[in-house]
Amino acid sequence: MKQPPIAKLYEAYSAIADQRVQQLDETHWQITSSDNAQHYTVISSDDAQTFSSNDNATYWQGYAGYPILAVWLTLGILPINQQVLPAFEKINWHARNEAVHNHYEQAINQFLSEQTDDMAKTIQQSLADQMSQLATFDFTIKRNRSPKKQK
Repeated sequence: MKQPPIAKLYEAYSAIADQRVQQLDETHWQITSSDNAQHYTVISSDDAQTFSSNDNATYWQGYAGYPILAVWLTLGILPINQQVLPAFEKINWHARNEAVHNHYEQAINQFLSEQTDDMAKTIQQSLADQMSQLATFDFTIKRNRSPKKQK
């Protein structure tokens, strides 16, 4: 499985914190973007070994974009660190990324600078640990052609 950039995990945490992940049935989820402008569809195979999404990262880059990561967090495939979750509430990653011309590391650094030193360290360590977990995953990631619904 191709490894996503860590920025996608930050976005996934915000989707969880803001309750923007909605399970539609056993194999379908709808995830609303951080600016509430788009809805993405995640579909899993019946055996939950294949996941697809229509977000740009998954569709064009072939790695698990933040909607798939958010579903994995929701399902417990990737455990959520509840201690850091409140820090991710109401973070508009779309606007932050646009403001720094999609230099995601700058957007993350800005976000971390808004936290206490201890919280920033905890967030960084927790998400780094989860990236290590992701490196061991053997899921199949596919793109899907579900239309992106504008809100």
